[in-house]
Amino acid sequence: MYFSIPDTTEVSAKRSSNQQAHTLFNIHINGIHHCSLRYSQLHAFHDELQRSFPVSMIHIQPFPPKKIFSLSLRETDERRLLLERYLQSVVQHKSLVASSYVNDFFFNAQRETFLNESINKTFPEKINFTIHLLNQHKITIENLSANDNTSKLLDACANKIQLDNEYLTYFSLFFYEQKNNQLSIIRPLFSFESPHLSLEKALKTNGNYCLVFKRTYWDLSQDLKLIDNRRTRNLLFIQSQYDIEQSQDLYPSDIYQQLKILFDNNSLKEYILLARTSKFYGYIILKECSINDLTTNKLSQCILAIGNNELVSYLYRDDKKKTNSFAKEFSFKVTRIRCWKVNWTKQNVNISFEYLVKKDTLEWITIHTEQAALVSTCLQSMVDEILAKTTDPTSPVQVSDSPKTQSNITNGLPTRSKSDLDRLNNNDLFDRGDGDDDL
Repeated sequence: MYFSIPDTTEVSAKRSSNQQAHTLFNIHINGIHHCSLRYSQLHAFHDELQRSFPVSMIHIQPFPPKKIFSLSLRETDERRLLLERYLQSVVQHKSLVASSYVNDFFFNAQRETFLNESINKTFPEKINFTIHLLNQHKITIENLSANDNTSKLLDACANKIQLDNEYLTYFSLFFYEQKNNQLSIIRPLFSFESPHLSLEKALKTNGNYCLVFKRTYWDLSQDLKLIDNRRTRNLLFIQSQYDIEQSQDLYPSDIYQQLKILFDNNSLKEYILLARTSKFYGYIILKECSINDLTTNKLSQCILAIGNNELVSYLYRDDKKKTNSFAKEFSFKVTRIRCWKVNWTKQNVNISFEYLVKKDTLEWITIHTEQAALVSTCLQSMVDEILAKTTDPTSPVQVSDSPKTQSNITNGLPTRSKSDLDRLNNNDLFDRGDGDDDL
């Protein structure tokens, strides 16, 4: 997650509930405003983390100190930058992000911000949600509380479609944009947000946003665990149809006619098995991207495909968007990416990663896309799955700090156990110098 505090809001004494002027720090997550908090609230948050996670907090950026006197504009901006660095370091530490305290804090912060910004507005007692599937079929979830978080909505959705709890960790909720009768992925829902508030705010800026229930894992061998259950097979079939439609322009193939015949015959299992042989089955396809041509170093428009533990960029021929007019293809294996970062400015959004282009040679590759935060989330979840296989190759990356049947979602993707988190936070792969072709 990319935490930032791009600006502040000054609240006058007249507008303040306690009749005291104060500064609110506007916290954005992945470029979207999530909440606005006072310095004192963030200080209390820091104190609790220090008390509950003393070992983890050793590695966190220092929290900006209190000041006796009022801050000047320059000092306020310095505090803003220090708070941003502090929050960014907190969310980089997985054991903190996975904690119930951090999730509850940001969930309540979003709710409080909504109430403060909405004069005389209160939460409705009960609300209905419309959840879409990738074939645009709609599921109505009735009588939920506006105070419910993402996990509660996910559980309610599973109950509505009668999905057994054992299969729930394979699915999650995402924001999609519905445009020209097509669905395009925006981002996963996080556990520390209210789906009601996030959707309401998103619809104010883009009336085409909707919530989608879909598969959440990258390891496609997990399909075989779901294909024999009638309900999960139906969900896989819908996902397969969507994947084929999204990737036809990238991958000309003779299987499309065979898939149509299987569809007409209602042979869902056979359809899924054949669709799995398609090159971009299980990939997320992002358009409107650009990347430097590695052979000419010229910035070129491209389509980005994410899946199968790789990023694949297809460069348009002469920068003209025509079907099958791709001039070049560059593939980047996740196992050869050393690290990455999201760069977010008013002029540009991009993701850069350090890539092992050849033995002993690392280079920075930059992809310009408004979906840089989503690409980062995808990379992290792929890495988590790869590392998790070393401990349990038979199950998806899922989980909880305590045994329970309720779903435990941290970032809209499969979550990690405490042992996973400890191992990931202490990965000494580069210190050992193991692996040259596969980082």
